Amino acid sequence: MALQTRIENMSALLNLFTRAHRPIPPCLCDWEDRVTGWCDEYQAYFPLADLSEINLDLGVFLFDHSAERVILAYALSIEQLEKRDASRMKGFPNPNVSVRKVVGDDAFFADKGHFLGHASGGILDINLFPQRRELNRGWSAEGKRFRRMERHVAEHPGTFFYHRAIYDDDTWIPEHLEYGVLRGDNEWWIEKFANK
Repeated sequence: MALQTRIENMSALLNLFTRAHRPIPPCLCDWEDRVTGWCDEYQAYFPLADLSEINLDLGVFLFDHSAERVILAYALSIEQLEKRDASRMKGFPNPNVSVRKVVGDDAFFADKGHFLGHASGGILDINLFPQRRELNRGWSAEGKRFRRMERHVAEHPGTFFYHRAIYDDDTWIPEHLEYGVLRGDNEWWIEKFANK
């Protein structure tokens, strides 16, 4: 499988830590195996997936070109680069149109969520997805836990973190989100959140 070969030879993790002038923590020695496992799991559920790795300066995205959606994003947090580009965010597709079309009578309000939080250096475009509003804004019990994790990442520049989207259909609306934060160099804080 071509993706597995790319992942086995992946230097994206090394590049992130090299740019930060830090060694890769021993806790991440199995990172490539985790990513490969997640990709295999995804492709078992979506056999027509066309996955590739997109390395940007500040983060790495695994993207399914057939469904046009991110399945995983990870990075080392940095301080917020710039103010939120409100006009560009307005121009991005309204996620509520997709939610109403897919979920129908069970539709919920969605924000343009960030896989890699804006306050942690996250960008726009590929980084945006429909995120349940009460989760994104911390209005629910799950949302409060999610926001606590995001704040931790933003308040501790250099924190390794990932955001994995788990899908149950062919849309760009994740059913669940798995958010993982490496505290220090050896303690994982991982939570799973309902997004549909």
